[in-house]
Amino acid sequence: MQHPIDSLELLEQQAKKIAGILKPGDVVYLLGDLGAGKTTFTQMLLKACGVREHIKSPTYTLYETYQIGDMSFVHMDLYRLSDPEELFFLGIEDLLDDRRIVVIEWPEKGRGVLPQADWVLEFNLNKLNRTLTITSE
Repeated sequence: MQHPIDSLELLEQQAKKIAGILKPGDVVYLLGDLGAGKTTFTQMLLKACGVREHIKSPTYTLYETYQIGDMSFVHMDLYRLSDPEELFFLGIEDLLDDRRIVVIEWPEKGRGVLPQADWVLEFNLNKLNRTLTITSE
């Protein structure tokens, strides 16, 4: 389903909706060009899930983890990944389990190593508007 996200308020509304349906073990793929809103969305999503600490972009670290009670979140940004096999050196097996929600920007960079997504969110930009298309696998 496609949703307009032409403002931060609309983006935040979608983040809150997704936060309300995610469950431990879910893997979320975020697709879209640079500057489409993936990291901003993830920050809003994690805040909506209860993360109170500063949520930073994992562009250089490749992933950040956040803990809320017994719930754990992993935010991955694979933009700088040069080979999917590098994910094994990061300990990808330990990051993906049924206790965590994993949100992955640039998942195409981990093709062949990453598990199938439960949710795919595609951020689209054009000259007239921004939209978010949400699909469940």
